[in-house]
Amino acid sequence: MEYLAEIYETLTESEKRVFSYIYQNQARSAKMNIQDVAKAAAVSKTVVINMCQKLGFEGFSDFKYYLKSQKSVLPEELPLELDHLQNMILDQVKRTLALINADVFQEASRSITGSKTVYIVGRGTSKAVASYLERMFLMLGIKCINLTDFNLIGAVVENIDINETLIVISLSGETQKALEVARIAKARNAAVISITGFTTNTLSRISDLHLYCAADQVDTKSCDLHSRIGLFVVADILMNFVRQRKTTSIFKS
Repeated sequence: MEYLAEIYETLTESEKRVFSYIYQNQARSAKMNIQDVAKAAAVSKTVVINMCQKLGFEGFSDFKYYLKSQKSVLPEELPLELDHLQNMILDQVKRTLALINADVFQEASRSITGSKTVYIVGRGTSKAVASYLERMFLMLGIKCINLTDFNLIGAVVENIDINETLIVISLSGETQKALEVARIAKARNAAVISITGFTTNTLSRISDLHLYCAADQVDTKSCDLHSRIGLFVVADILMNFVRQRKTTSIFKS
């Protein structure tokens, strides 16, 4: 489904919900009928058909045939052997790379390099990604602060201004603290960049720029053992876009 992801931003919110469900459950969706898919995505059958047609298919049956031809395998159907785990990791990286929109990353790097201060917020397990990104930006000469103290996040963001950028990292895109600080930053006219799993989520809708990664599961409310490999891939690509922009500006000067 790699090239189909390029059309994602042209879909309506309801159509995005269908696409996200199918993208996360390709093998399962290939065995479902249109009623089941519509129910799973909480939309009507008409929305499913419209989404399929926008993607260039005649209808859901045509799209389903395409899914079957991809020979996707559900991660939970694989035995936990090393070669299968390797394939799962490689698949997540490949699917994340297929979601990369160079124009959005260019715009994000422009915002970051043009900011007097860049703030990063990552909650839960995603804190590790925020820490990695902070270290890389500091090494590139970007004034960057990773807000790890829960009590300080609100106070800092309440004083953010139009010349600063906030990067919010949340696999689900529904972490309440992340949404709270993103809304405050938006209200203060700061640039907001989100890095989330490839789903329809509140954080990406709030953000000025949204970067997506592939993830097999994004619900982090219960036992959060979901892989953050996709988030690290996006963080690394963003860092390289920023490095390229910094290098280019040095040569221009």
